[in-house]
Amino acid sequence: MPSDPIADKPHYPSSSYWAIPDLPYAPLSAIPDWLVPYRTRMRDNPTDGGAVHFFLFDAIFESVWNCPSKSARYLDRFDTLLSPDFSLHAEMPPALQVYNVYRSRWCAAHWTANGHTVIPTVGWSTPDSYAFCFDGIASHSVVALTTLGTRRRKRDFLHGFDAMVERLMPSAVLCYGEPFPEMARVDVRMYPNRWQRVEEERDGR
Repeated sequence: MPSDPIADKPHYPSSSYWAIPDLPYAPLSAIPDWLVPYRTRMRDNPTDGGAVHFFLFDAIFESVWNCPSKSARYLDRFDTLLSPDFSLHAEMPPALQVYNVYRSRWCAAHWTANGHTVIPTVGWSTPDSYAFCFDGIASHSVVALTTLGTRRRKRDFLHGFDAMVERLMPSAVLCYGEPFPEMARVDVRMYPNRWQRVEEERDGR
């Protein structure tokens, strides 16, 4: 009989109205040298200094929520993980958005309990999402986000970015993809996305 993806999971401490788990502060020393997408084959490569990211289609990493013990076979090779980037879209029902934030924080809390260092990934949709999308993330922590897919909605993205900075006061922001110049108000560390890496390799950089 299959397990229940919610009822069978442990509960983690929370100060959120929505019971979204609280995560520990991620220090500057946790910042990785490089990022690798979840489930990328690393057969002959060392994982020291790297971290796993989830800036992918949700379907690719649903297993971290549905089957955490099975996904651990891959994740346990890394000391540092970014929390899952479950989607938040303006057209999604608010209940589903809260659920996706909960799932992201739950995975992060679970991985922390199992000895990993976790850098929380943060995202938002509309200003209404600010009521819950930052829950569980400690002030002054290192956080991660992506700018992929935000060029056409730059104004909305930057509004949420400003809200995130005011709420969390992050010590550093790991940005997967090209950051906007307006993000320079905080310490932003840029990590190239897949296409940027391909271009760099092609140009011999």
